[in-house]
Amino acid sequence: MKMFSPGRIGWPVVLPVICIASMASPALADQMHYRNVITGERAQGMGGAYTGISDDASGVFYNPGGLAFAQSNDISGSANAFYSKKMTYKKAVLGVEDWKEESGGTFAPFFGVMQKLDRLMPGLVGGFAYYTLDTELKDQDSLLLNRGSLARYHRAANQRAATFGATGALGYRVSSSLGIGVSAGYLKADELIQVSQNYFTSSGSNYLMRSVRESLVAHGAQLGLGIQWAPATQVSIGLSARTGSYASQKYLQTADNLQIDNGTITSAPNEFKSNNPLGSMPLEIRAGAAWFASPRLIVTTDVDYHEAVTDMDHSTSKIFTRDSVLNYAIGTEYYLTSSIPIRAGYFTNNDATPMPSSSKTDQPDHVDYKGVTLFLAWAQPNSQVSAGAVVQKGTGKSQKVAGEKATQSIDALAYTLGFSATHSF
Repeated sequence: MKMFSPGRIGWPVVLPVICIASMASPALADQMHYRNVITGERAQGMGGAYTGISDDASGVFYNPGGLAFAQSNDISGSANAFYSKKMTYKKAVLGVEDWKEESGGTFAPFFGVMQKLDRLMPGLVGGFAYYTLDTELKDQDSLLLNRGSLARYHRAANQRAATFGATGALGYRVSSSLGIGVSAGYLKADELIQVSQNYFTSSGSNYLMRSVRESLVAHGAQLGLGIQWAPATQVSIGLSARTGSYASQKYLQTADNLQIDNGTITSAPNEFKSNNPLGSMPLEIRAGAAWFASPRLIVTTDVDYHEAVTDMDHSTSKIFTRDSVLNYAIGTEYYLTSSIPIRAGYFTNNDATPMPSSSKTDQPDHVDYKGVTLFLAWAQPNSQVSAGAVVQKGTGKSQKVAGEKATQSIDALAYTLGFSATHSF
């Protein structure tokens, strides 16, 4: 979302209005970060550093090779998670005032089951997981009054968006120290935002009303491979790769504009469609290691890579062009008592969007996050429950004025409060 520049509107004053000014500015949910939601029950508490373990239902997502080391059947899920995000655009209004946007909501981030299939083949384990990768719920109503030559600006935004997947996997234990696995899944992005805004100057001679509706729907399939190796009693190493393709994708933007400029009325409705807005699905590679330091302490680390994507529809390239991204995570689990483990993690959530350049215009936001997790669990022989929080803090750059090269700083804060449970049988 961007400000209108005076050259684009043709008015003699700079209007401090944050709007959807062009298709170069993404208004939908976040397709450009790969760790907005940490998947899995135990894995979430450890910051997503789980590729080197993956011996429960979340191994379907992180590393299907880890399923081969399952000790029992289990069913697990995360429920009633509360999510909130605040974006602060520094001095975006007339160069002196901050602009803030907030979103949030509740969602179910993960549900998974795992079943040992020794009756079919010794060492075979099957699993299924449903997971949310991103979610955005926004009901914003903003009003600015008497800002210089601007008498009034009103903006109402309603947004409903989610990206989620459903995946099945098989793991097979080749030997006491080696497991391999395969996965196949479905991925869907379903996003909609509607924005209505209007403003006029103190002279009463200039007025603009704009209504924009944007939607993105994409369906795709993913295939994955994984391997887990335990070269020593206290060490486990995991490696997995996942790739896929969109079976269908569609982006649609419709806009209605009504402008009054010194008595001259201009109406400018327009529509834009794209059947290839996202391009190909990026290749994902994960590598992780776990150190079982003692019966009470585990330390894990992960690195994940997503390749660049540049083959989308050229007319939407400013929205969905993705650079390659490398993220890492460090996690730990420590049993305070025999039944109370505490889990903590640190991770990065870097933006795949290219950093705005001072030599270009109409570029989307870029925000890199760093996050921490802290969860406390209560474990019994056949079940456990846990609760905690994930907090992410980010900084970056935006380009709010359409057609101009100036950039502004962004501060971002996001947090998730979650509850999860696992039962083994």
